[in-house]
Amino acid sequence: MKHIRRTKIAAALLALLMLLPLLAGCAEGNPGAADTDKTDDAPVSDNTPSAEAVPETEEDPLDPAVLYDGLPADGYGGYDFLMLIRQNARWIADMAADELNGEAINDAIYRRNSMVSEKFDVTIRYEESSNYNYETDAMTSIRAGDDAYDLVIPHGRASFLYANQMLCLDWNTALPYVSLDSPWWSQDARNSFSILGKLFVMNGDISYNSLGSADVMLFNKQLMTDLGLPFPYETVREGAWTYDLWTTQVEGAAADLNGDGRIEEEHDRLGYVTQKWVGPMEAFATSGLRVLSKDEDDVPYLSFYNEKTVAVFERYFTLIDSDAAYVDTADVSYSSGFINVFEEARALFTDMNMTDVITLRTMEADFGVIPWPKYDEASEYCTNVDAGTNLFLVPITASDPARTSAILEALCRIGSRLVLPAYYEVTLQSKASRDNESADMLDIIKSALIFDLGYYNSDLSGAFNNEFVDFVGSSNRDITSWYEKNAKAVTKTLEKNIAKYRD
Repeated sequence: MKHIRRTKIAAALLALLMLLPLLAGCAEGNPGAADTDKTDDAPVSDNTPSAEAVPETEEDPLDPAVLYDGLPADGYGGYDFLMLIRQNARWIADMAADELNGEAINDAIYRRNSMVSEKFDVTIRYEESSNYNYETDAMTSIRAGDDAYDLVIPHGRASFLYANQMLCLDWNTALPYVSLDSPWWSQDARNSFSILGKLFVMNGDISYNSLGSADVMLFNKQLMTDLGLPFPYETVREGAWTYDLWTTQVEGAAADLNGDGRIEEEHDRLGYVTQKWVGPMEAFATSGLRVLSKDEDDVPYLSFYNEKTVAVFERYFTLIDSDAAYVDTADVSYSSGFINVFEEARALFTDMNMTDVITLRTMEADFGVIPWPKYDEASEYCTNVDAGTNLFLVPITASDPARTSAILEALCRIGSRLVLPAYYEVTLQSKASRDNESADMLDIIKSALIFDLGYYNSDLSGAFNNEFVDFVGSSNRDITSWYEKNAKAVTKTLEKNIAKYRD
């Protein structure tokens, strides 16, 4: 059964108390450094007002003149703007809230939608799809030529089933009010998802779940202290948080707690626990590898396999096959197997989607949140965004693409100023990561989000879209033979699907 919800117009706009600075790069700069241009003995003119006498004026991040600059001044006569969203509370909460309830994220979403509704004289509604996860419900109406939905928000991978069948409008050409150059739209998603200059699927600060689906690493603070290790925050800031350093700490943390001569996840202490849809994907992505890359003509090509891929594979699987690590092989992304080990303070490290960190809020031991380690010190931090996240597409049947684009742009602009700070500051800092320094780490994580086209677009990448997952729980460790077995078929499928974008 499908359900429809209607947003309510808020009586007044929210006064935002905190605004995060726009993120410009990966862990560069020193925002906490003192101003070295000022000295205690510098002369001060009697005619110069003191700093205390000059009040600083802060820009209102929700100033309508800024929020709606360049967008249409006129409204749309009470138009019903309908979104199709997966039948899952996590994904619905990303875009809709029925009422104010005192929860920071809910209230930020509610107010954002209310502001857009009031500005453009529209009612923002949503309809649940038939499935909580992977579905393509809107295809039938689009193929029939029906203008049923203004916006479709499917599973990340499902979105490309629409795109590869040319059922979406091109964000580059058909949506005039979307300012893709602006920082509130993901530049990595934009560059990665484009094929031959056509961009059918997009992401950005319109969705807090693009950050929530980022894979992050957690460490147990007490175990760090017991092992004589410093918390890795400063190491991360210095760019020295590398895979080799992390591996050394993982291996050094394992211990036979019950003295039976074996190290097992049920009873003993491990250095690292993970789940097959997280750790192996991160091992690939954080090494700077991509399943698909693009040439100078924006044509995707298979870049999965090379010497670095083999090296990354071998060092990661050597670790997880050792006594120091455990990988949960269940298909459910967050089954209790590996989570319990970390909750019981029997693992130094684990990794998971950022949104799932809040499930550990009742954990007794303190923990910190950091990015996954870099490939080496010369590399950049990279953070894989789980393909289950919401992606956004506009059906080719949209009757007024300009109207849709104005609403999308406003939702994304306000999302960056209102929703992301609420998610960032309140949910993670005060409820989950438990310290201010972990919140500082989120700056680095957010600036490093990546969207690998081959990981998302399984029609193009075939057997390689899951990267290393097929090897978890298998006795097979010959990645070269696996690649050679599948490369010809994947290349043929890739070329066949790219041909659709040439027409």
